[in-house]
Amino acid sequence: MINRLLMFFVNLMQKYLPDPFTIAWMISLVVVAMALGITHTPIMKIVDDWGKGFFGILAFAMQMTLVIVSGYALAASPIVRRFLRSVAGVPRTPVQTILFIGFISMVLYYLNWGLGLIAGGLLAREAAKLHPDVDFRLLVAAAFSGIIITHGGMSASVPLLINTKGHFLEKQIGLIPLSQTIFHPQALFITITLAIVIPLVLVLMIPKKEDMVLADPSLFEDEQASVLAPAEKQLADHIDSNPILNYSLGLMGVAYVVNFFLTGGTLNLNILIFSFIILGILAHGSLINYTKAMSKGAGTAAGIILQYPFYAGIMSIMDGSGLVIWISDLLLKAASYQTFELYCYFSSLIISIFVPSAGGHWVVQAPFMLPAAAQLGVEPWKVAMGAAWGESIWNVVCPFWALPLLAIANISIRDLIGFSVLLFFIGNVVAITGIMLFQ
Repeated sequence: MINRLLMFFVNLMQKYLPDPFTIAWMISLVVVAMALGITHTPIMKIVDDWGKGFFGILAFAMQMTLVIVSGYALAASPIVRRFLRSVAGVPRTPVQTILFIGFISMVLYYLNWGLGLIAGGLLAREAAKLHPDVDFRLLVAAAFSGIIITHGGMSASVPLLINTKGHFLEKQIGLIPLSQTIFHPQALFITITLAIVIPLVLVLMIPKKEDMVLADPSLFEDEQASVLAPAEKQLADHIDSNPILNYSLGLMGVAYVVNFFLTGGTLNLNILIFSFIILGILAHGSLINYTKAMSKGAGTAAGIILQYPFYAGIMSIMDGSGLVIWISDLLLKAASYQTFELYCYFSSLIISIFVPSAGGHWVVQAPFMLPAAAQLGVEPWKVAMGAAWGESIWNVVCPFWALPLLAIANISIRDLIGFSVLLFFIGNVVAITGIMLFQ
Protein backbone atom coordinates (compact mmCIF):
# COMPACT_ATOMS: atom_id res chain seq x y z
CA MET A 1 0.00 0.00 0.00
CA ILE A 2 2.73 2.46 1.05
CA ASN A 3 4.87 1.46 -1.91
CA ARG A 4 2.03 2.04 -4.39
CA LEU A 5 1.25 5.41 -2.82
CA LEU A 6 4.92 6.31 -2.91
CA MET A 7 5.33 5.47 -6.59
CA PHE A 8 2.19 7.47 -7.37
CA PHE A 9 3.73 10.61 -5.84
CA VAL A 10 7.16 9.93 -7.38
CA ASN A 11 5.64 9.60 -10.86
CA LEU A 12 3.42 12.63 -10.26
CA MET A 13 6.38 14.83 -9.31
CA GLN A 14 8.49 13.51 -12.17
CA LYS A 15 5.82 14.55 -14.67
CA TYR A 16 4.56 17.85 -13.28
CA LEU A 17 7.01 19.51 -10.83
CA PRO A 18 8.97 22.36 -12.51
CA ASP A 19 12.38 23.77 -11.59
CA PRO A 20 12.48 25.65 -8.24
CA PHE A 21 13.13 29.01 -9.92
CA THR A 22 10.14 28.41 -12.20
CA ILE A 23 8.09 27.63 -9.10
CA ALA A 24 9.24 30.88 -7.48
CA TRP A 25 7.99 32.92 -10.44
CA MET A 26 4.75 30.92 -10.72
CA ILE A 27 4.08 31.63 -7.02
CA SER A 28 4.79 35.30 -7.70
CA LEU A 29 2.15 35.33 -10.44
CA VAL A 30 -0.36 33.57 -8.15
CA VAL A 31 0.23 36.19 -5.45
CA VAL A 32 -0.23 38.97 -8.00
CA ALA A 33 -3.53 37.41 -9.12
CA MET A 34 -4.70 37.05 -5.49
CA ALA A 35 -3.80 40.66 -4.71
CA LEU A 36 -5.78 41.81 -7.76
CA GLY A 37 -8.79 39.59 -7.20
CA ILE A 38 -9.09 39.50 -3.42
CA THR A 39 -7.78 42.82 -2.10
CA HIS A 40 -8.39 44.75 -5.37
CA THR A 41 -4.94 46.32 -5.19
CA PRO A 42 -4.11 48.36 -8.34
CA ILE A 43 -1.69 46.56 -10.63
CA MET A 44 0.92 49.35 -10.58
CA LYS A 45 0.92 49.36 -6.78
CA ILE A 46 1.56 45.61 -6.88
CA VAL A 47 4.40 46.12 -9.35
CA ASP A 48 5.78 48.95 -7.21
CA ASP A 49 5.58 46.85 -4.01
CA TRP A 50 7.30 43.97 -5.79
CA GLY A 51 10.15 46.12 -7.06
CA LYS A 52 10.66 47.98 -3.78
CA GLY A 53 10.64 44.78 -1.76
CA PHE A 54 12.89 42.84 -4.14
CA PHE A 55 16.02 43.70 -2.15
CA GLY A 56 14.28 43.99 1.20
CA ILE A 57 15.91 41.02 2.93
CA LEU A 58 19.44 41.10 1.54
CA ALA A 59 20.97 40.94 5.03
CA PHE A 60 18.91 37.86 5.87
CA ALA A 61 19.70 36.37 2.45
CA MET A 62 23.40 36.88 3.12
CA GLN A 63 23.03 35.18 6.49
CA MET A 64 21.35 32.18 4.86
CA THR A 65 23.98 32.09 2.13
CA LEU A 66 26.76 32.10 4.72
CA VAL A 67 25.05 29.36 6.72
CA ILE A 68 24.97 27.18 3.61
CA VAL A 69 28.46 27.99 2.29
CA SER A 70 30.21 27.87 5.68
CA GLY A 71 28.29 24.68 6.47
CA TYR A 72 29.48 23.16 3.20
CA ALA A 73 33.09 24.19 3.88
CA LEU A 74 32.96 22.61 7.34
CA ALA A 75 31.27 19.43 6.12
CA ALA A 76 33.75 19.15 3.22
CA SER A 77 36.82 19.31 5.47
CA PRO A 78 38.96 16.14 5.53
CA ILE A 79 38.19 15.36 9.17
CA VAL A 80 34.42 15.68 8.68
CA ARG A 81 34.50 13.78 5.36
CA ARG A 82 36.35 10.92 7.06
CA PHE A 83 33.76 10.95 9.81
CA LEU A 84 30.87 10.89 7.30
CA ARG A 85 32.55 8.07 5.38
CA SER A 86 32.94 6.01 8.56
CA VAL A 87 29.35 6.74 9.56
CA ALA A 88 28.06 5.72 6.12
CA GLY A 89 29.90 2.40 6.47
CA VAL A 90 28.19 1.40 9.74
CA PRO A 91 24.97 -0.11 8.26
CA ARG A 92 25.23 -3.31 6.21
CA THR A 93 21.85 -3.89 4.56
CA PRO A 94 19.57 -1.54 2.56
CA VAL A 95 17.08 -1.40 5.43
CA GLN A 96 19.81 -0.61 7.94
CA THR A 97 21.24 2.03 5.60
CA ILE A 98 17.97 3.95 5.17
CA LEU A 99 17.12 3.71 8.86
CA PHE A 100 20.60 4.84 9.90
CA ILE A 101 20.87 7.72 7.43
CA GLY A 102 17.41 8.92 8.49
CA PHE A 103 18.41 8.90 12.15
CA ILE A 104 21.75 10.64 11.52
CA SER A 105 19.89 13.27 9.51
CA MET A 106 17.68 13.96 12.54
CA VAL A 107 20.74 14.42 14.75
CA LEU A 108 22.48 16.72 12.24
CA TYR A 109 19.44 18.94 11.71
CA TYR A 110 18.76 19.09 15.44
CA LEU A 111 22.26 20.43 16.03
CA ASN A 112 22.12 22.86 13.12
CA TRP A 113 19.97 22.97 10.00
CA GLY A 114 22.80 24.36 7.86
CA LEU A 115 25.10 21.53 8.90
CA GLY A 116 22.31 19.01 8.31
CA LEU A 117 21.56 20.37 4.86
CA ILE A 118 25.16 20.13 3.69
CA ALA A 119 26.48 17.16 5.66
CA GLY A 120 23.29 15.28 4.80
CA GLY A 121 23.95 15.66 1.07
CA LEU A 122 27.57 14.57 1.46
CA LEU A 123 26.47 11.65 3.67
CA ALA A 124 24.04 10.51 0.96
CA ARG A 125 26.89 10.54 -1.58
CA GLU A 126 29.18 8.53 0.70
CA ALA A 127 26.40 6.06 1.46
CA ALA A 128 25.67 5.64 -2.26
CA LYS A 129 29.32 4.76 -2.92
CA LEU A 130 29.41 2.19 -0.12
CA HIS A 131 25.87 0.85 -0.69
CA PRO A 132 25.25 0.93 -4.46
CA ASP A 133 22.24 -1.41 -4.09
CA VAL A 134 20.16 1.20 -2.23
CA ASP A 135 17.75 3.50 -4.11
CA PHE A 136 19.66 6.78 -4.41
CA ARG A 137 16.53 8.93 -4.39
CA LEU A 138 15.47 7.45 -1.07
CA LEU A 139 18.99 7.88 0.31
CA VAL A 140 18.84 11.59 -0.47
CA ALA A 141 15.30 11.83 0.95
CA ALA A 142 16.51 10.15 4.15
CA ALA A 143 19.43 12.59 4.37
CA PHE A 144 16.99 15.49 3.86
CA SER A 145 14.29 14.19 6.23
CA GLY A 146 15.80 15.76 9.35
CA ILE A 147 14.80 19.21 8.11
CA ILE A 148 11.30 18.44 9.38
CA ILE A 149 12.48 18.95 13.01
CA THR A 150 14.37 22.19 12.31
CA HIS A 151 12.23 24.30 14.64
CA GLY A 152 12.61 21.88 17.49
CA GLY A 153 16.40 22.05 17.18
CA MET A 154 19.25 24.21 18.38
CA SER A 155 19.26 26.49 15.31
CA ALA A 156 15.51 27.20 15.15
CA SER A 157 15.35 30.71 13.69
CA VAL A 158 12.07 31.95 15.24
CA PRO A 159 12.83 30.79 18.83
CA LEU A 160 16.37 32.16 18.54
CA LEU A 161 15.11 35.44 17.12
CA ILE A 162 12.57 36.12 19.90
CA ASN A 163 15.22 35.24 22.48
CA THR A 164 17.66 37.78 21.00
CA LYS A 165 17.85 41.19 22.62
CA GLY A 166 16.72 43.95 20.27
CA HIS A 167 14.49 41.78 18.06
CA PHE A 168 11.81 43.75 16.22
CA LEU A 169 8.95 42.64 18.51
CA GLU A 170 10.76 43.02 21.83
CA LYS A 171 8.61 45.99 22.94
CA GLN A 172 5.47 43.97 22.26
CA ILE A 173 6.34 40.50 23.62
CA GLY A 174 9.70 40.94 25.35
CA LEU A 175 12.26 38.14 25.27
CA ILE A 176 10.84 34.62 25.09
CA PRO A 177 13.18 32.12 26.80
CA LEU A 178 14.04 28.85 25.06
CA SER A 179 12.37 26.99 27.93
CA GLN A 180 9.04 28.13 26.44
CA THR A 181 9.95 27.25 22.86
CA ILE A 182 12.39 24.50 21.84
CA PHE A 183 12.70 23.08 25.37
CA HIS A 184 8.98 23.18 26.15
CA PRO A 185 7.28 19.74 26.51
CA GLN A 186 5.29 20.44 23.33
CA ALA A 187 8.37 20.98 21.17
CA LEU A 188 10.20 18.08 22.82
CA PHE A 189 7.25 15.73 22.13
CA ILE A 190 6.99 16.75 18.46
CA THR A 191 10.75 16.62 17.89
CA ILE A 192 11.35 13.26 19.60
CA THR A 193 8.30 11.64 17.98
CA LEU A 194 9.33 12.78 14.50
CA ALA A 195 12.93 11.67 15.09
CA ILE A 196 11.66 8.15 15.86
CA VAL A 197 8.78 7.84 13.41
CA ILE A 198 10.28 9.37 10.25
CA PRO A 199 13.24 6.94 9.92
CA LEU A 200 10.83 4.02 10.39
CA VAL A 201 8.52 5.39 7.69
CA LEU A 202 11.52 5.78 5.37
CA VAL A 203 12.20 2.06 5.68
CA LEU A 204 8.62 1.30 4.63
CA MET A 205 9.19 3.50 1.56
CA ILE A 206 11.99 1.34 0.09
CA PRO A 207 10.89 0.73 -3.52
CA LYS A 208 10.57 -2.69 -5.09
CA LYS A 209 13.65 -3.86 -6.95
CA GLU A 210 12.14 -3.13 -10.37
CA ASP A 211 11.31 0.46 -9.30
CA MET A 212 14.71 1.31 -7.83
CA VAL A 213 16.95 4.06 -9.20
CA LEU A 214 20.59 3.52 -8.24
CA ALA A 215 23.29 6.16 -8.07
CA ASP A 216 25.02 6.96 -11.36
CA PRO A 217 28.76 6.21 -10.92
CA SER A 218 29.55 9.37 -12.91
CA LEU A 219 28.28 11.35 -9.91
CA PHE A 220 31.59 10.69 -8.17
CA GLU A 221 33.92 11.32 -11.12
CA ASP A 222 34.48 14.95 -10.10
CA GLU A 223 36.02 13.76 -6.84
CA GLN A 224 38.46 11.47 -8.64
CA ALA A 225 39.35 14.10 -11.25
CA SER A 226 40.19 16.63 -8.56
CA VAL A 227 43.19 14.63 -7.36
CA LEU A 228 46.09 16.26 -9.25
CA ALA A 229 49.85 15.98 -8.91
CA PRO A 230 51.14 18.65 -6.54
CA ALA A 231 52.86 21.60 -8.27
CA GLU A 232 56.08 23.16 -7.01
CA LYS A 233 55.25 25.59 -4.20
CA GLN A 234 56.20 29.24 -4.42
CA LEU A 235 56.72 31.59 -1.46
CA ALA A 236 53.12 32.79 -1.73
CA ASP A 237 51.91 29.18 -1.50
CA HIS A 238 53.89 28.64 1.70
CA ILE A 239 52.38 31.79 3.21
CA ASP A 240 48.87 30.72 2.19
CA SER A 241 49.33 27.31 3.80
CA ASN A 242 51.16 28.56 6.90
CA PRO A 243 49.58 26.79 9.91
CA ILE A 244 50.46 29.64 12.27
CA LEU A 245 48.21 32.04 10.33
CA ASN A 246 45.44 29.46 10.21
CA TYR A 247 45.44 28.46 13.86
CA SER A 248 46.00 31.99 15.18
CA LEU A 249 42.81 33.03 13.37
CA GLY A 250 41.01 29.93 14.63
CA LEU A 251 42.09 30.41 18.24
CA MET A 252 41.12 34.09 18.18
CA GLY A 253 37.69 33.07 16.90
CA VAL A 254 37.30 30.40 19.57
CA ALA A 255 38.27 32.94 22.24
CA TYR A 256 35.55 35.30 21.00
CA VAL A 257 32.86 32.59 20.95
CA VAL A 258 33.74 31.38 24.44
CA ASN A 259 33.76 34.93 25.80
CA PHE A 260 30.47 35.67 24.00
CA PHE A 261 28.64 32.92 25.86
CA LEU A 262 30.45 33.46 29.19
CA THR A 263 29.34 37.11 29.18
CA GLY A 264 25.68 36.24 28.69
CA GLY A 265 25.39 35.98 24.92
CA THR A 266 22.65 33.73 23.54
CA LEU A 267 22.62 31.59 20.43
CA ASN A 268 21.59 33.53 17.31
CA LEU A 269 22.20 33.36 13.56
CA ASN A 270 25.27 35.58 13.57
CA ILE A 271 27.13 33.68 16.29
CA LEU A 272 26.10 30.45 14.59
CA ILE A 273 27.65 31.53 11.26
CA PHE A 274 30.74 32.85 13.01
CA SER A 275 31.20 29.52 14.81
CA PHE A 276 30.80 27.62 11.52
CA ILE A 277 33.51 29.73 9.87
CA ILE A 278 35.95 29.30 12.75
CA LEU A 279 35.36 25.55 13.02
CA GLY A 280 35.80 25.23 9.26
CA ILE A 281 39.11 27.11 9.33
CA LEU A 282 40.42 24.89 12.12
CA ALA A 283 39.17 21.73 10.38
CA HIS A 284 40.87 22.55 7.04
CA GLY A 285 44.27 23.30 8.56
CA SER A 286 45.19 26.21 6.27
CA LEU A 287 43.62 29.42 5.07
CA ILE A 288 44.02 28.50 1.41
CA ASN A 289 42.29 25.15 1.86
CA TYR A 290 39.39 26.87 3.56
CA THR A 291 39.22 29.48 0.79
CA LYS A 292 38.98 26.72 -1.82
CA ALA A 293 36.27 24.92 0.15
CA MET A 294 34.25 28.14 0.47
CA SER A 295 34.64 28.81 -3.26
CA LYS A 296 33.37 25.35 -4.11
CA GLY A 297 30.56 25.64 -1.59
CA ALA A 298 29.37 28.91 -3.09
CA GLY A 299 27.78 26.97 -5.92
CA THR A 300 25.44 25.22 -3.48
CA ALA A 301 23.95 28.59 -2.53
CA ALA A 302 23.24 29.68 -6.11
CA GLY A 303 19.53 28.90 -5.78
CA ILE A 304 19.24 30.98 -2.62
CA ILE A 305 21.12 33.90 -4.16
CA LEU A 306 18.86 33.85 -7.21
CA GLN A 307 15.51 33.10 -5.59
CA TYR A 308 15.60 35.01 -2.29
CA PRO A 309 14.98 38.40 -3.95
CA PHE A 310 11.92 36.93 -5.69
CA TYR A 311 10.57 35.62 -2.39
CA ALA A 312 11.28 39.03 -0.87
CA GLY A 313 9.18 40.50 -3.68
CA ILE A 314 6.38 38.04 -2.86
CA MET A 315 6.54 39.05 0.80
CA SER A 316 6.33 42.70 -0.17
CA ILE A 317 3.27 42.14 -2.39
CA MET A 318 1.52 40.16 0.35
CA ASP A 319 2.29 42.80 2.95
CA GLY A 320 1.48 45.82 0.78
CA SER A 321 -1.77 44.38 -0.59
CA GLY A 322 -3.01 43.07 2.75
CA LEU A 323 -3.06 39.43 1.61
CA VAL A 324 -1.35 38.28 4.82
CA ILE A 325 -4.09 39.95 6.89
CA TRP A 326 -6.76 38.39 4.69
CA ILE A 327 -5.28 34.89 4.95
CA SER A 328 -4.73 35.13 8.71
CA ASP A 329 -8.17 36.60 9.36
CA LEU A 330 -9.78 33.87 7.30
CA LEU A 331 -8.29 31.18 9.49
CA LEU A 332 -8.45 33.00 12.81
CA LYS A 333 -12.11 34.01 12.80
CA ALA A 334 -13.13 30.68 14.27
CA ALA A 335 -10.21 30.42 16.70
CA SER A 336 -10.47 30.17 20.48
CA TYR A 337 -7.82 30.10 23.21
CA GLN A 338 -7.58 26.32 22.88
CA THR A 339 -7.31 26.28 19.09
CA PHE A 340 -5.41 29.50 18.38
CA GLU A 341 -1.99 27.87 18.13
CA LEU A 342 -3.41 25.28 15.75
CA TYR A 343 -4.78 28.04 13.53
CA CYS A 344 -1.38 29.73 13.67
CA TYR A 345 0.05 26.42 12.48
CA PHE A 346 -2.36 26.10 9.54
CA SER A 347 -1.92 29.71 8.48
CA SER A 348 1.84 29.20 8.65
CA LEU A 349 1.56 26.19 6.36
CA ILE A 350 -0.23 28.33 3.78
CA ILE A 351 2.09 31.33 4.09
CA SER A 352 5.14 29.03 3.88
CA ILE A 353 4.08 28.12 0.35
CA PHE A 354 4.62 31.76 -0.61
CA VAL A 355 7.41 32.68 1.81
CA PRO A 356 9.65 29.64 2.48
CA SER A 357 11.57 31.14 5.38
CA ALA A 358 10.50 31.00 9.01
CA GLY A 359 12.35 34.20 9.85
CA GLY A 360 10.99 35.90 6.75
CA HIS A 361 7.35 35.02 7.16
CA TRP A 362 7.46 35.59 10.94
CA VAL A 363 8.36 39.19 10.13
CA VAL A 364 5.26 39.42 7.94
CA GLN A 365 2.88 37.24 9.97
CA ALA A 366 3.59 38.11 13.60
CA PRO A 367 2.40 41.75 13.64
CA PHE A 368 -1.10 40.65 12.62
CA MET A 369 -1.37 37.50 14.72
CA LEU A 370 -0.03 38.75 18.04
CA PRO A 371 -2.76 41.38 18.63
CA ALA A 372 -5.45 38.75 18.01
CA ALA A 373 -3.64 36.39 20.38
CA ALA A 374 -3.50 39.09 23.04
CA GLN A 375 -7.28 39.58 22.79
CA LEU A 376 -7.81 35.87 23.45
CA GLY A 377 -5.18 35.71 26.19
CA VAL A 378 -2.94 33.38 24.17
CA GLU A 379 0.71 33.37 25.24
CA PRO A 380 3.16 34.77 22.62
CA TRP A 381 5.23 31.57 22.59
CA LYS A 382 2.25 29.65 21.22
CA VAL A 383 1.94 32.06 18.32
CA ALA A 384 5.66 31.75 17.62
CA MET A 385 5.79 27.96 17.83
CA GLY A 386 2.58 27.48 15.86
CA ALA A 387 4.11 29.54 13.06
CA ALA A 388 7.51 27.86 13.46
CA TRP A 389 6.17 24.30 13.33
CA GLY A 390 4.05 25.05 10.29
CA GLU A 391 7.14 26.22 8.42
CA SER A 392 9.24 23.35 9.79
CA ILE A 393 6.86 20.63 8.58
CA TRP A 394 6.51 22.37 5.21
CA ASN A 395 10.31 22.38 4.83
CA VAL A 396 10.37 18.69 3.93
CA VAL A 397 8.51 19.37 0.66
CA CYS A 398 9.87 22.87 0.02
CA PRO A 399 11.91 23.06 -3.21
CA PHE A 400 13.61 26.22 -1.93
CA TRP A 401 15.41 24.57 0.98
CA ALA A 402 16.24 21.47 -1.04
CA LEU A 403 18.40 23.46 -3.49
CA PRO A 404 21.80 23.05 -1.73
CA LEU A 405 21.18 19.34 -1.14
CA LEU A 406 20.19 18.81 -4.77
CA ALA A 407 23.37 20.55 -5.92
CA ILE A 408 25.54 18.30 -3.75
CA ALA A 409 23.69 15.06 -4.50
CA ASN A 410 23.21 16.01 -8.17
CA ILE A 411 19.61 14.82 -8.46
CA SER A 412 16.40 16.47 -9.63
CA ILE A 413 13.85 18.08 -7.31
CA ARG A 414 11.31 15.68 -8.82
CA ASP A 415 13.25 12.70 -7.46
CA LEU A 416 13.26 14.10 -3.94
CA ILE A 417 9.78 15.56 -3.46
CA GLY A 418 8.08 12.38 -4.65
CA PHE A 419 9.44 10.67 -1.55
CA SER A 420 9.28 13.51 0.95
CA VAL A 421 5.59 14.30 0.33
CA LEU A 422 4.68 11.23 2.41
CA LEU A 423 6.88 12.50 5.22
CA PHE A 424 4.97 15.79 5.04
CA PHE A 425 1.68 14.01 5.78
CA ILE A 426 3.24 12.12 8.72
CA GLY A 427 4.77 15.35 10.04
CA ASN A 428 1.41 17.09 10.05
CA VAL A 429 -0.18 14.31 12.10
CA VAL A 430 2.61 14.47 14.71
CA ALA A 431 2.72 18.28 14.90
CA ILE A 432 -1.05 18.68 15.24
CA THR A 433 -1.13 15.98 17.92
CA GLY A 434 1.62 17.70 19.88
CA ILE A 435 -0.04 21.12 19.66
CA MET A 436 -3.38 19.74 20.87
CA LEU A 437 -1.86 17.64 23.68
CA PHE A 438 0.40 20.33 25.16
CA GLN A 439 -1.53 23.59 25.48
